[in-house]
Amino acid sequence: MSVGGLQPSDLAPYLLLGPGVEVPDGTYLGAHVILHEGTRLGPGCHIEHGAVIGRASRVNAGSKNPTVIGAPTILGPGTIVGCYSVVCSGAITGEDAFIGDHVLVREGARIDAGASVGHAGTVGRDTVIGARTRLQGYCALATCIVIEEDCLIGPHVVVLAGTLMRPNDDRSLGPAVIRRGCQIGSAAQIMPGVVVGAGAIVGAASVVTRDVPPGSLVRGAPARVVGPGSRAT
Repeated sequence: MSVGGLQPSDLAPYLLLGPGVEVPDGTYLGAHVILHEGTRLGPGCHIEHGAVIGRASRVNAGSKNPTVIGAPTILGPGTIVGCYSVVCSGAITGEDAFIGDHVLVREGARIDAGASVGHAGTVGRDTVIGARTRLQGYCALATCIVIEEDCLIGPHVVVLAGTLMRPNDDRSLGPAVIRRGCQIGSAAQIMPGVVVGAGAIVGAASVVTRDVPPGSLVRGAPARVVGPGSRAT
């Protein structure tokens, strides 16, 4: 019996497939996986129990975000999606990307080759995570954040794109940007509009309210430059 246009398949226990979804040979699918219409799987993908791929999120009445309809969701070759994770419509992963358990990847997000998102992370709409960048558990990235390649983001880091709750207020700042090769310590907060320069280190629990020079070490709340980035935090 179909459910909302999804059809059961015998390729895996309790698997549901949207119209036109094809599962390449060699794909691993756990139990209770849902692959919505528009999902495209590269060879060698590994999708664990309860994962949902290609879902279009509902938005509330006050949201400025448009509903994404029909955008393809593309998992690159060798992508791993953990248990009970949700990858929304229009999201794209590169080769050998890793999405941990209980992760939410919103519409239009891009996770490049070899990048990873740890347990219970949130990747906002149209956010980009560069190649080989690693996010540890419980990180939260807002809409349109850019994290370039080869960064290490510690657990519980929050990267923001706006501080005001009123959607029509023009004073909200744009998304933060983290340049290549940065290291961000656990529980740090990167405030909206901030650019963290290439190779910089942000100490644990810091609150970064202004741009960070490339190659520097900052820490504190608010964070201040305390030395070169080669020093330990």
